[in-house]
Amino acid sequence: MRRFFACVLLCLLLLVAGARASVLDGIVPNPDIRYHVRLISGDELTGVVVEIVDDDFDGEGIKLKTEIGTATIYASQIAELMPLPLAYPHAHRVFLMPTAEPIRDNLFVSLYELVFLYGGFGLSDFFSVTAGRSFVPTVPSNEQLNMFNAKLTAFNGAVPALPGSLSVAVGGNFAYQNKTNYLLHLYGVGTWRTERTLLTGTVFAKTGGADEMTVRAGELGSAVLHYESGTVGLGLGLDTRLIQGRYDLRFISELWNHEALNPAKVAL
Repeated sequence: MRRFFACVLLCLLLLVAGARASVLDGIVPNPDIRYHVRLISGDELTGVVVEIVDDDFDGEGIKLKTEIGTATIYASQIAELMPLPLAYPHAHRVFLMPTAEPIRDNLFVSLYELVFLYGGFGLSDFFSVTAGRSFVPTVPSNEQLNMFNAKLTAFNGAVPALPGSLSVAVGGNFAYQNKTNYLLHLYGVGTWRTERTLLTGTVFAKTGGADEMTVRAGELGSAVLHYESGTVGLGLGLDTRLIQGRYDLRFISELWNHEALNPAKVAL
């Protein structure tokens, strides 16, 4: 038994050592790529890798040019290193509202409010797919909510007249309870991104589904939805870091108006 635990411990140490040795794999100096670095100490830095270094005592490392100077950071100090667009994996959406940012490599599975299983993936830097299904207790299977969303990011880059970057996308959203109750929307969305904030605006139109439907939710009750096809709506989303340098503490908000010609139909 002791030999078994010793072997397991040795394997874990080798895996950790391998991860430490590979943290800088594929990193090359490039003035056009900004990186987010999280140190084992918890400190976070953002900058451009200007040089790869190799010290006889500290081992392999990088020189990172930041806004306050150039820091030499060794692989043994780094907990996480990635291109800046990947540092915040939720940039493809606000809360419910899709942004124009692609999912890229940020494959995810999540559980909204513990009752909506939701996941998504990206294909290159252009195509993003998300899907989900609710699991609300006491609600029958044919009255649960299902959703499928596909988005094509047509542009994602810097604009000379603006700081930060701009992304533009078009997409479609299909939501349904059953074959009778379903909604199809097409939308266009633009997101202006700075290092700290994402500001999103969207225009969407209902292009499928009945103009009137009764939405039921088991013992929770039912509601009649009046929503004409061809109706155009607007949305605005804000996602910003509350503290500079931290990606895990943010303020998010969404404003929806599903009927642009009726200002009274606004949700925040």
